[in-house]
Amino acid sequence: MYLCHRIPYPPNKGEKIRAFHQLQAIAARHEVDLFTLTDRADDLVHQSALAPYCQRIMVSKLNPRLSRLRALPFLLTRSPLTVPYFYSDELQREIRSAISQRSYDRIFVFCSAMAQYVDLAGGIPVVLDLVDVDSDKWAQYADSASFPFSAIYKREAHRLQDYERHISEKAACVLVTTAREARLVRQIAPAARVHVVPIGIDSKHFNEAADRPVASFPTIVFVGEMSYYPNEQAVLYFTRQVLPLISDCVPGVRFLIVGRNPSSKVRKLQEIKGVEVTGSVPDVQPYLAQAQVSVAPFKIAAGLQTKILEALASGLPVVATPIALQGLLPSVADVINAGQSPEEMAKQIVFLLRDPQLARRVGLEGQRRVAAEYGWGPILEGFLRLIENPGVAEEQTVPG
Repeated sequence: MYLCHRIPYPPNKGEKIRAFHQLQAIAARHEVDLFTLTDRADDLVHQSALAPYCQRIMVSKLNPRLSRLRALPFLLTRSPLTVPYFYSDELQREIRSAISQRSYDRIFVFCSAMAQYVDLAGGIPVVLDLVDVDSDKWAQYADSASFPFSAIYKREAHRLQDYERHISEKAACVLVTTAREARLVRQIAPAARVHVVPIGIDSKHFNEAADRPVASFPTIVFVGEMSYYPNEQAVLYFTRQVLPLISDCVPGVRFLIVGRNPSSKVRKLQEIKGVEVTGSVPDVQPYLAQAQVSVAPFKIAAGLQTKILEALASGLPVVATPIALQGLLPSVADVINAGQSPEEMAKQIVFLLRDPQLARRVGLEGQRRVAAEYGWGPILEGFLRLIENPGVAEEQTVPG
């Protein structure tokens, strides 16, 4: 049984990429039943794309507005709001019925909020993929927000941490994407068996950058789901504080913001000369191919940033804030230029934009290292070994 909080198709963002590849890998050796949620009616068409990997697919629809209203009363309880937000009576009934009728060898839980559905799993080993430690992200939100949201976010961080402790120590093993996340889980839940399984990258899809000509105009790109608060915050910070410094040194510079569901604040950035907000695109690779530099100017970050891996796999040099690099293997982080302040970040970008051949060489070295360190093949082999033997005593790091 595979449970996830978003239907894992199309694999066009970090969590869906990870879940889809996991599902493919498990299906190659085992029978899989998929139970999942969606808050978009048009996602239901993706069941046909997942059918080759699943014996059964059950998708329950969530209404985001009703989910928020359902979560509000829990402010007066010790429960994190995230858990009731992702609760569905329909999905709970279907999961309970399936557990009673089917002989599952494993229950795989993707995302902490889905653990609520398997309290009645009995003796079936549960493998929990936290991906990132969500309580840590809420704590970062609290630090960056003003009252009253800072108080709500701080409450969610504390409540979610208690919940993460409970489900992690109850699971047969816990998976996370980086060594930093593993350390956080061990601090929260000392009795948990924790393993690092990185996100991989499909280098073949992105390596067209190796053959592209050097851009004739200076272009910077950011790729990400723009309804996600850390992404929105990152592009607002970059456009308002970093881009003007670059424009003073590199006239005509262009900044592409590529990703679905841009907020009104992000769309308004198009009023700034040289800024383009694309909204949803079928494939990010053509936009990466237009650029000379990719940026990851995060103030809030956790886990492994897929957008950095994709940019490097495209042969693009990356300039990032230090917090964005914390989940990367050192051999890959070493090829990324980091800038803490707007001035430091602008200086690194201007240097690369003024020397396209240097930018190309740096990007291709990053491409080589990402292909060597983050290929899906070794990652998924290690992943399968863990779920097939989740009770291994020693904590492992899957090759990545």
